[in-house]
Amino acid sequence: MSGIRAESFNHVAIRVSDMRRSADWYVEHLGMEAVGETGNHIFLKLAGGQVLALFRAGDPSEVGGGLHHIALNLPPEEKERAYEDLRKKGFPLERRGPSLGFPDPDGYWIHF
Repeated sequence: MSGIRAESFNHVAIRVSDMRRSADWYVEHLGMEAVGETGNHIFLKLAGGQVLALFRAGDPSEVGGGLHHIALNLPPEEKERAYEDLRKKGFPLERRGPSLGFPDPDGYWIHF
């Protein structure tokens, strides 16, 4: 049994062809609130606090092709210990932007 206990999802990310169009659709039809934006992604918050991240697709074939990554919340005091535990187990930790993460068995990217 792992010593890591993820508390909840931080966000789920998908690739979209037009971020603004998609964001507007989620806000209008599902009542989400835009809470952050860069040139490459828009974060939308659900009423329950969970977040959907819309990422700009680099190629049309990326749209709808699968999950971009999974982000999990950990208690703040456990984050570094969790990364150390993963290092000891031989996980290939890699920095992508501000996040340090690792692939699952199918290659989906996971970070805390």
